[in-house]
Amino acid sequence: MPLLRRACALAVGLALSSAGAAHAEEPTIDEVRYNPTEQPPTGTGFRMMLTGVLLTGAWYGAAYGTSYLYEDAPNSKDLRLPVIGPWKAMLDVGCGPEESTCSTSTVVLRTTLAVVSGVGQAGGVLVFLEGLFLDTGSSTPSPASPSKPNARSERKPETASLSWSPTSLPGGAGVEVFGQF
Repeated sequence: MPLLRRACALAVGLALSSAGAAHAEEPTIDEVRYNPTEQPPTGTGFRMMLTGVLLTGAWYGAAYGTSYLYEDAPNSKDLRLPVIGPWKAMLDVGCGPEESTCSTSTVVLRTTLAVVSGVGQAGGVLVFLEGLFLDTGSSTPSPASPSKPNARSERKPETASLSWSPTSLPGGAGVEVFGQF
């Protein structure tokens, strides 16, 4: 039995610590073109639904492992229910009569694991639903409109600048305002 608890603790620890930092270079203002009428490419909804299922499954696995890690805790079997289990398990977070070693830090740890896995599962369901109802357009994004060099003020390095450019919208005209500080 101690081997099972260690394996579950290791699985929960790996699930919670596997996310790495994201590094991306910010695009320059000339590379960014926003078109509010442009829709995501075809297939984005399916990828979002798949991401939602994978997120929900991963966080459910963390909750399931926690239920075996603290199987003598009250309502630990509730953690084995997908999505609603972590929230149901929070109805009684104290020490159970069957627990031989129970302390405040143990209760805080398992409650934190339940909250995090509950939020993760709920987030996965929301991502799935967003992908399900996402409107998508063509499979190829429209090309960025060429920049108008005469409409923008020239930028000076290491100083603040503000520039503008006229733009046309489906229902009229508008002005894009850009700044660098």
